[in-house]
Amino acid sequence: MMDHIFRQYDIRGKVGSELLLEEVYNLGRALAFYFLSQNSTLKRVAVGADGRVHSPAIKKELCRALQDSGLDVVYLGMCPTPVLYFALHALPVDAGLMITASHNGKEYNGIKICLGIASVWGTQIQAIKRLYNERKYVGETKEGSYTEHLIIPEYVGWLKSHFIDLQGLATDYVIDCGNGAAGTVLPLLIKEFEWQKVALLYPEVDGTYPNHEADPTIPENMRAVEKILKETTTLCGIGLDGDCDRMAPMSKKGVLVPGDKLLALFAQPILEKTSNAAVVFDVKCSAMLATLIKEWGGVPVMSPSGHSIIKDQMKKTKAVLGGELSCHFFFADEYFGYDDGIYAMLRLMRLLKQKNLTLDELLKVFPVTYSTPEIRLNCSEEDKEIIVNHLKDYFADYQGAHVSLIGGTRVAFDYGWLLVRASNTQSMICIRVEAQDGCALDELKELLMDQLASFFSDELLEQAFNE
Repeated sequence: MMDHIFRQYDIRGKVGSELLLEEVYNLGRALAFYFLSQNSTLKRVAVGADGRVHSPAIKKELCRALQDSGLDVVYLGMCPTPVLYFALHALPVDAGLMITASHNGKEYNGIKICLGIASVWGTQIQAIKRLYNERKYVGETKEGSYTEHLIIPEYVGWLKSHFIDLQGLATDYVIDCGNGAAGTVLPLLIKEFEWQKVALLYPEVDGTYPNHEADPTIPENMRAVEKILKETTTLCGIGLDGDCDRMAPMSKKGVLVPGDKLLALFAQPILEKTSNAAVVFDVKCSAMLATLIKEWGGVPVMSPSGHSIIKDQMKKTKAVLGGELSCHFFFADEYFGYDDGIYAMLRLMRLLKQKNLTLDELLKVFPVTYSTPEIRLNCSEEDKEIIVNHLKDYFADYQGAHVSLIGGTRVAFDYGWLLVRASNTQSMICIRVEAQDGCALDELKELLMDQLASFFSDELLEQAFNE
């Protein structure tokens, strides 16, 4: 296994060159050793898998390793990541492993790790890497058991009982499953909710992703949804990512709503009933989000990006809600506090029904700003931190600049801000720029492009910043 697959939030890499199928068993033995080192009474581990072509092989070796380490395996079947999270709350299990690479391309796979109901991340994953490299195994022990508990019907039943107001919903929606794990849940969900006007795109689970990459935050991946919204009476489109922990909506006008704006829509009614509550958001979000949270009586909490970090910050601040620009949403209000794209979709449907407004109308609550989408530039793993640190050093004494190092280098001016951060899941840096008007946006983009010119070609920068 390549060292860099042990990432900030999970273990993830290209199968065959970075993540080796023949080494999954040894990795599983190391995971079992880690679990028992943290909890000597740990016994039952829930395992789920998405629909990637190599998930069955990884599942087989992973479960064998857990059983050989004396742990009992509860296999949940093919399912989305939030179904694995749900199982940690609903079943008598002590840990969970989800075989997935989320929105990454078909050549990737990986494992998300939970101990109890908490995500394992950061230094904990580096500890697992050391255990794997040192071949730390549980000693001779009685083989653990293997059972299957296909929990999706229970998950759908829970949602049905908590969204009674959405039974028989008469609104036209189109939901793009992206050939991902959403296809294991959405057909049953539609049947149980008796939705007659909700259409599904690409619900067939296919790990080769033949129609588009399963990342709904990228406009190109939502073209089919956009076409349906333009040509039919459908009022709103929803895209789900590969493992369903993210949800991105598209309005009737074809606006692909970023996570910060949607988080504001979710926050307003929650803060109306819960004053002085914390709302956690990642460093990529608009400055306007914090302003609105304050206006509505909440406490804005900026966090580094990453689903595990957001969940950790929510626990520390007792937040009612969390979210990221990338459309992870975490509801502690009436839910368990983990990121679930299907649950977030239902909360949006409820909000639209209660307000009796279109998504375009709801978005008017967000002040007008000028911003780039999240810009992603591929670079080597080694260069990621070098670039971020270069920006930190350059702006340290820059007149009128206020530098924050929360999850990257975020530089605020009176008229806007810019951000450069290293991706924790891929070999790239992520960039965002926001300003109060178009001229200020162009000025900040030029400033940033000048500092990136020694790392990337002018042609690449021009294309990335002006798409």
